[in-house]
Amino acid sequence: DRPVLVQYAEWIGRVARFDFGRSFAYDRPVRELVTERAGNTALLATVALVVATLIGVPLGVLTGARRRGFASTVIRTSSIALLSLPPLLTSLLLVFIAARTGWLPIGGMQSLGEQAGSIGDIALHMVVPVLAIGLPMAAMLERLQSQSMAEVIGQPFVRASLARGVPRTRAVWRHALAVAIKPVASMYGVIVGSVLSGSFAVEIVTAWPGLGRLMLDALRTRDIYLVAGCAATGAVILATGTFISD
Repeated sequence: DRPVLVQYAEWIGRVARFDFGRSFAYDRPVRELVTERAGNTALLATVALVVATLIGVPLGVLTGARRRGFASTVIRTSSIALLSLPPLLTSLLLVFIAARTGWLPIGGMQSLGEQAGSIGDIALHMVVPVLAIGLPMAAMLERLQSQSMAEVIGQPFVRASLARGVPRTRAVWRHALAVAIKPVASMYGVIVGSVLSGSFAVEIVTAWPGLGRLMLDALRTRDIYLVAGCAATGAVILATGTFISD
């Protein structure tokens, strides 16, 4: 038998090359499985992040610039409600609505039939999981952007532009937003981590074939190498998001 230290050094070298061996359950290299499923998770998380940004940032500018009013009150209340719901409950609620109405598919990544695998079919299956991940994230961005905008809107340079006759809309969206967006952008590393953790629960509920579902299957079958590969991939994604944010 080889010394334990030699075996440990070899294992560290394999991990550094992202080589976790073969999966017990799938009888395939862990690297291939993780790469395949990570692409599905990345697709879901990227679309959810874009949707959350397009919804949350403009609403945060609106509520931050206008602290009073019916619209601002409704937006703030909705954001607090969405932040109070974990992604698991949000996804269950959306799946229930989709099942009751029949408007959207309730699970999987594609349908069975002629349209299976088409862009339209995949996009239709993405609606429920994207909303389940994106709506709470949009609420988080709205709260962050609202607080930042409320602080910037009272700064002297904004008041000076208004005193010179610049329309309020232009002063808010061109001058104040350029400064107020920076604290929100610096939080994207944390947001990437929340997207990853939230997508795992959503993938399990909606049967989306991503890293979350792969991790659950690996835990059920006690596939240690596959669990290690999924965990390492999640750590790399989180570290990358934090590095880009910095």
